[in-house]
Amino acid sequence: MHCSRSSTEAKYHSLATTTAELHWISSLLTDLGTCIPASLVIYCDNVGATHLCSNPIFHSQMKHVGIDYHFILYQVQNGALRITHVSSEDELVDVLTMPLPRTRFQLLKTKIRLSIGALS
Repeated sequence: MHCSRSSTEAKYHSLATTTAELHWISSLLTDLGTCIPASLVIYCDNVGATHLCSNPIFHSQMKHVGIDYHFILYQVQNGALRITHVSSEDELVDVLTMPLPRTRFQLLKTKIRLSIGALS
């Protein structure tokens, strides 16, 4: 288990895990004959982590995330992956992962076209 030193580092490790999962899923789908986009996109609400993904200059303060850094940078530089910033306000996954005020829940639920009778 890894203990993150900052929110940027925690998000960066999450991006690395997501990148590995997307790489595996896209390989599986390709092997099954499914056409997938040439470049996959991951949306991240942490500006620092987003910038670190495409910055070819490795920050010495982040040297403890070296393996994740090089793995993501390789995917981004080869065009297989694009990391895009999304504001926390537009983070749609929050509707499924966080306790939210009713109005925010209703707004996000509508945006992802979620229709669950008991949660309406």
